[in-house]
Amino acid sequence: MGEPKTVIRVATKESVETITREQLPAALADKESRVWVDLENTGTGGFDELQPALVFHPMAIEDCVTDVNFPRADDYGPYLYIAVHSARWEENEPEPTIKELDIILGADYIVTYHEEPTRGITRADELVQRRPSLLSKGPDNLLYLILDVMVDNYMPILEQLQGRVDDIEEKILNEPDRRLLADILLFKRGIAALRRIVGPQRDTILALTRDEYEEIRPEIRPYLRDVYDRLARISDLLDSFRDELATILDIYVSQVSNQLNEVMKVLTLITVIIVPVTLVASIYGMNVIFPGVNTRHGFWVAMALMAMTAAGMVWFFRSRKWL
Repeated sequence: MGEPKTVIRVATKESVETITREQLPAALADKESRVWVDLENTGTGGFDELQPALVFHPMAIEDCVTDVNFPRADDYGPYLYIAVHSARWEENEPEPTIKELDIILGADYIVTYHEEPTRGITRADELVQRRPSLLSKGPDNLLYLILDVMVDNYMPILEQLQGRVDDIEEKILNEPDRRLLADILLFKRGIAALRRIVGPQRDTILALTRDEYEEIRPEIRPYLRDVYDRLARISDLLDSFRDELATILDIYVSQVSNQLNEVMKVLTLITVIIVPVTLVASIYGMNVIFPGVNTRHGFWVAMALMAMTAAGMVWFFRSRKWL
């Protein structure tokens, strides 16, 4: 984790500036200003330093600093608490890295809390500094921007997952082995971890599109519905990847079973061919008189009989399409 950091932005229609904690009460009192407080790895102390300008329920603060929450939205009356998650999945990693982002949304302010730098917050901050209206139009507008960027960051992950699924399908048809099975199981576990976040997050954003939360204005809800639609599509794709992996596992079992059957077939045919040859050799090894015994050509007669027996059995197997 990085060093604790608090950044306070105040936006008007024309500009955005960074202020100190001492200036926060005046900024909140200005009806023309909108405030964004970003807390990074500050713990409860970061919220304590915002008082008395901003006072939150202890449960809301605990939810922010405790990184165990599933996506959800809680209405505390004057403000709305929202927990969402961003995701990053490096190409060589077996599972995604999931980071929680906690948001407290009020009428004139928005507070974001995260323990590590988050791409959604970084991107939103860059856009706000270039276009102050993204914050000055209302904290719910900035909320939409953060969620929009966060969902956009899921798309490269889906493209990467599709490529990995295609690679696994190709490998499983050409060279199924135990290492590939381990990769499939780890990959499946990673997708399951991502699904456990995306599903509740989709439902959380759907809840934000309803009219039960006063902090979100009606004109912002259609944009949040767009975010919900894209997240629902992501959830459906993850479900399809899960189903594909289940099919791939069935194919793997079938491929391994087929390979085992081929090995068993070859070993069985070798055994069946050797048995009559061994029988002929055993008969000629008996201490009785047989054709060719005690003659110069007896050995070759026995070998010819064995070869003819083996060839006849191979012909028989081929005629029955067993070989």
